[in-house]
Amino acid sequence: MWEILHAAGIDPAPRRSRPTWRQFLTAQAHAIIACDFLVVETVLLKRLYVLVFIEHGTRDCTWPE
Repeated sequence: MWEILHAAGIDPAPRRSRPTWRQFLTAQAHAIIACDFLVVETVLLKRLYVLVFIEHGTRDCTWPE
């Protein structure tokens, strides 16, 4: 590929400074929604299906003491 571009007189693209993964997630947290699907077995041997959603922009990362 490089030979074709070089023969056509096209220089390589400059290395662009990109945000880190942490910076990207911080900037986009208000728009990111994660989900998970899980199965819970109860004491009475019933099976519950649970679908969980979390909006990353409003999640609370504190734990009770």
